Amino acid sequence: MTRPIGPVASVSLLSTSLPSNLPSHDQAALQRHLIQCAKARGRWFGIALMAERVQGLVLPRLATTAALGAITLGLFAHWL
Repeated sequence: MTRPIGPVASVSLLSTSLPSNLPSHDQAALQRHLIQCAKARGRWFGIALMAERVQGLVLPRLATTAALGAITLGLFAHWL
């Protein structure tokens, strides 16, 4: 686990900061988990986070959002 893994090469240094009282198999499992989490934060992570926030705003107000969308679409279609 000491070789770099592309853009998350700094994650390989986490083994030095793990608690020493963990059994070796737990340390290895934790290391794999931390690397997997670091890889999950890829280039689309920010977009997925923004989409999740928009969904959180829109979903509770689904009827209002649909009505405003229909009115906007109707006004746009009338303008054309």
